[in-house]
Amino acid sequence: MRIAIDGHPLIPPRAGIGQYTYHLIRALARLEPAHQYIVMYPRLTRTLRTREVPVFAEKCVRVVSEGRLRFLLFRARRKLRRKLGLTPAVERSLGPYDVYHATNYVFTHSVKRARRVVTIHDMTLMLFPEWHPRARVSSMASEIARSLEIADHVLADSASTRDDIVKHFSMRPERISVVPLAADQSFKPLPAAEVQRVLSDWGLVRDAYLLFMGTIEPRKNLLRLLQAAELAGNRAGPLVLAGADGWGSDEVARRIQSLRRAGRLTYLGYVPDEARPALINGARGFVYPSLYEGFGLPVLEAMACGVPVLASNVSSLPEVVGDAGLMVEPGDVDAIAQGMVRLWEDETLRRELSARGLRQAAGFSWERTAGQTLAAYARG
Repeated sequence: MRIAIDGHPLIPPRAGIGQYTYHLIRALARLEPAHQYIVMYPRLTRTLRTREVPVFAEKCVRVVSEGRLRFLLFRARRKLRRKLGLTPAVERSLGPYDVYHATNYVFTHSVKRARRVVTIHDMTLMLFPEWHPRARVSSMASEIARSLEIADHVLADSASTRDDIVKHFSMRPERISVVPLAADQSFKPLPAAEVQRVLSDWGLVRDAYLLFMGTIEPRKNLLRLLQAAELAGNRAGPLVLAGADGWGSDEVARRIQSLRRAGRLTYLGYVPDEARPALINGARGFVYPSLYEGFGLPVLEAMACGVPVLASNVSSLPEVVGDAGLMVEPGDVDAIAQGMVRLWEDETLRRELSARGLRQAAGFSWERTAGQTLAAYARG
């Protein structure tokens, strides 16, 4: 098969969907090298060319770079092509292919002949539009609805997301495959000395902080997490936040500054991929009280490192965590604070959660994700 994959999420810095796209392509190439995988991305910067393209050195992966102008013109002409029934430019330039996989909610190219597969990672734009900038909601909501309408098959990261799609769009469940994500193999227990070498760059000490890692945005529930950290005080040790600035984070930023001045919090901002496993390994516990997740990859990465986790008991997180973590109601600041204290003080609990987390994480792999994705391509 010739499989075209949308590579737009690969543009650095890669967030969760970028990680998904990157690891999926690598796993597909390892699992079925007889197929040809065509990765399409806009040539926005030289950074992507130099840092990402060499990663896909396998002969079965071909990277196609679109000029920025061509990409913008494509978006402007997409509706016209659809109305006139013209063969889309991407098929004319790349030749026919069997599957087009949009990895980030919407089809960025029109196709006529290929089977169309789209991954929907979560349903926050439809269920919780107040968590997103208005411009994003207005531009993306209709695009997602259109992509689901024309897709031959849909991938959802979790059963929770599948159920949300079915309910919101009245879609037949058989059109959707649940394909869970996985943690990269670099997320594993690491030697203490190796971890401390990385932590020293930030002035951190191993086993002396609780960690949150994720984009700074409303649905991550950071205001309540910061309130819980204040409530827990010294009983839960200092909190470290790691993640790129998202949107709607002004109030969070003010609270972060207050806690930083009090010596109760360290904010690292965006953390490079290569440093994330060590940063997680160094934490005494991982806290993730998100209000809604389509999957919750950072929690799985923490469990794969053997770090005990505290997570919300909503959306997809119970699927990912199973019985391997402390589960709390995300709207209950007291419960979050109590969970943080337990993670910090209870050594027996940490050992038990660490062992359970390693077992739970072992049930997820990118090879399994790639295999399920290939099966969905065939069904599409």
